[in-house]
Order: sequence, then structure tokens, then C-alpha cells
Amino acid sequence: MTSTRDPFERLISLRTPGLYESNYLKANSPDGQRALWIKHNLLRPGRGTSPGLGEFWAIAFERGEPPIVAKQEVQWEDVTLSETEIGVRVAGISLTPTETKGTIADLSWDMRLTSTQPPLLHLRWDWMYTAGFPKKKVVTPAPNLRFDGTFMVGAERWTIDGWIGMRGHNWGREHAWRYAYGNCNLWDDGHPRLVDGFSARIKLGGGMKSPWLSTIMGRAPDHALNNLNHWFGGATVSPEHWALRTGGCQLEMRADTSTYVGLRYAHPGGDESYCYNTKFASVDWRTPSGRFTSQTGELEVLYDQPLADIPLHPSVDWDASAGDYRSES
Repeated sequence: MTSTRDPFERLISLRTPGLYESNYLKANSPDGQRALWIKHNLLRPGRGTSPGLGEFWAIAFERGEPPIVAKQEVQWEDVTLSETEIGVRVAGISLTPTETKGTIADLSWDMRLTSTQPPLLHLRWDWMYTAGFPKKKVVTPAPNLRFDGTFMVGAERWTIDGWIGMRGHNWGREHAWRYAYGNCNLWDDGHPRLVDGFSARIKLGGGMKSPWLSTIMGRAPDHALNNLNHWFGGATVSPEHWALRTGGCQLEMRADTSTYVGLRYAHPGGDESYCYNTKFASVDWRTPSGRFTSQTGELEVLYDQPLADIPLHPSVDWDASAGDYRSES
């Protein structure tokens, strides 16, 4: 399977002010008991404002335990960005398409990344990645990514041997007003398929909000449900549940909120949104080719107001100048 479209394997914020940009990694252990999430967020405000930040996160998930969160903030001038590829580097942290290394607080990692499939481009036409609409651009450059190496949680060593996950890339002038995002690489039947999709509501003029706009991309079976007629498929979104029916397919994901990690997301203009993510969602993916299930889906929801009873990270009393953030054990 090949792709002739532009994969946007470059750092958009390198030359464009007023953006947030995220390059992130996620993977689940083959037994479904553990997962990791590493985020490289670039926040470049517009001209004439503050110079921006690099926000770096490492998050460890283990079933039955609260997620462990570490964060580091770096001034924009201390972040080195590649001119030619996805390449982000600061003191102690680096990301390329084939390798990731880093240390934040007492979480550290050193892993090789092996991509086996071409990218998923959720927006149907390349002009949508450069035009003002939609405001949020989404690409999955490495949708079926193999991880090998180590991930340290304090003194505990996680051996990463053939964990399967993905590398994602998104950017925009602001985060969507609300969204749900879902991904799954690990299935109950062991088949190497994947599904990746989202539903978003965006701000319109006059304080109005759009209806839910959605896409789903799948491999084995292959589906590209990202045409305009798919955008307005019926989506249902709540903190515990995301369901989408479009193009003869149905994707449903459910999560126990006790498995979520809550993160504060900054906008280039200074506003804040609230992201809630789990790597242990149940997945029910129905297509004309069959029905597929998993207990290791990634489900993420974002809101403009915090949800009750889910801790947010970093805590409000954290001062980045004092060193890395680490959640309480």
C-alpha cells in the first residue's frame, strides 16, 4: 500500500507563528496491561507576543493503577527543530521518525521506532492542510509503529519488545472547541489491523459552534471515511463514550473515567482546554467485512471546561522554573 499524498513530515511551527503543534507516540504492551504516551508539544504564539514553549510529557499507564505523569517545559529558544523532517530535540529529549529518547523527572526512555505502513491523512484533500479551514490539522504519519527498547518508571524497567502503537502529528491555530479521538492497534483476535478517527466541534462566528464533524480511517479492512458526506455522520460524545456511524461502518469506544489521565492544554492565544485520555478503552469496530473488538483502545476527549473527579496535570501549584513536574505516586 502506497500513498502519493504529502505526508507533512515536517515541523509546521518552525516557520509559522501563532500555532500549537504536537508530535506524539503511543503504544500498548502485547498483553494489554501497560501503555505509554510521549508527547512533544510546540507552542509558538503569534508575532509580537511571548516567544513560546516546548511542552514535553511522558505518561505511563498500567491497568488498575493511576497513570503516572511527568512534564517538562522548555523556552522556545532552547528547542532545536529539524529543517527537513520530524526532528525535535532539547537537553535530554529527542524525537526522530526512527528513534525516541528522553528523561523527564524519574521517567526515561530509549526506543527504536519501526514504521510498517504509509500515513493516514484524515483530511480528504491536501489544500485542507494549508487553508484556514479546518483550523485543526490531523495526520497519522506512522499508524502501525513498532517500539523496541526500554521505558523506565522510577527504578522499574519496562522492556519494550515489539509493542505496537503509532506516531501522530497535529497542529492548528487553536484546539477544537470539543473533540473525541480514538485509535486502536491491538485486537482481541490478534490480527494486525488498525482504526483511527475523530469527531470535533469547532467555533464558528458569532459564538456559534459547528455540529460534530467526523472521519474514520481503517486498515485491514481498509476504509477512508473522510469525504464530505462522511463528515456529518451521526456522532455521540460523552466523557465515557464515543460512537460514530458513517459510510456503512460503526465505531464505538467506551472508557471507565478512572483510567483517564487529565492534562491541561494551552492554546497559542493563552486559553486553556482540558484533555482526558486512556489507553484501555473498549472498542467495537463494525464494518461490512466483520466485527472487531479490543480492550486496548486509545480514547481521548477534550473539553473547554474541566470534568469533575478526574485530576488534572500539572497541578495548579507547579512552577516550571522549579524543575520537572511529576504526579504523586
